[in-house]
Amino acid sequence: MRMKMFAAESLEEAKAMIFAEMGDDAIILSEREVPGGVEVRAATDKLGGGMVPSEPRFVTRLNRTNGAMGRPQENPLRNRVRDALLWHGAPARFAERVADAGLPASARSSDPADILACGLDALITCSPISPRPERDILLVGPPGHGRTATAAKMTRRAAVADTRILPVAADLDATAGGAQLAAYLELEQDQIRIARTPDDLFNMLRTARADGDRCVIDLPAIVPFDREDMASLKDLIAVIDAEPVLVISAEGHPDDLAEAARAFADAGVKRAIVSKLDVTRRRGGIVAALSGAGISLAHLGVTPFIGGGLVPASPARLSKILLEEASVDFALRGAA
Repeated sequence: MRMKMFAAESLEEAKAMIFAEMGDDAIILSEREVPGGVEVRAATDKLGGGMVPSEPRFVTRLNRTNGAMGRPQENPLRNRVRDALLWHGAPARFAERVADAGLPASARSSDPADILACGLDALITCSPISPRPERDILLVGPPGHGRTATAAKMTRRAAVADTRILPVAADLDATAGGAQLAAYLELEQDQIRIARTPDDLFNMLRTARADGDRCVIDLPAIVPFDREDMASLKDLIAVIDAEPVLVISAEGHPDDLAEAARAFADAGVKRAIVSKLDVTRRRGGIVAALSGAGISLAHLGVTPFIGGGLVPASPARLSKILLEEASVDFALRGAA
């Protein structure tokens, strides 16, 4: 059973809040008068009414005496934002900071999504990548986080925008990355540029730049907790004139994600593409991890499909998918 305490100026208002959040099957367990209104405890057997279950200790209170919200800890919009982030696995400190940073928006909006967007805007940066970037893009990331699929998505995205970005498989570990990239793009393997050594990669980039082309480079997987892997990445970044962009899955323990993000930030990564949001329910850990590492969110991977598979990141879009189980239809708005 899910229980929650609601507080409002009248019993009718409290009931309206209860049924709006918990649904028509909610039952009233208790009610009592308090200074300024009433407190009502309600319960439901369902986990509906949004993704975020509320604990009994979180009291929702709205104070309209002076037309403003009450103290921060009594602000229902702030608490909804905090509870949402906690449910999504964000660290408690990050959840509190976002909720507090979003409070100014409560003066002009009663929509929790606006409060969360305002709070996120204060703690994260979003910097989408142009379909034709100013520099070549070097995709880096841990094993299994979707670098190759992202390279294909960026290639297809450029074509839709009537420009071109050349896909390059840096098959430096001989794992047949070129074949996988070609399969994603429905091309023959000889249509994909494959670099099997660092010298091959440098020569390909030199030729592409001379022709005025931009490249997206699918680098082999890098384990962020492996010192040798990270040292090699730093050396490559130091000698190649390409922007390293992290491809990191929303899956995983928040602490692991935070440590991985910091490791890649130390190597020089400044932007990230978050993958697998479509198969992950708790998405707060990755947002907190990138924020803590000082890495900007560039795009969100919201579908496994290559076409339309990248959505420009923004506080408003993140707010929607962190407050409720956003549908792919919503997430795809503005996809490219």
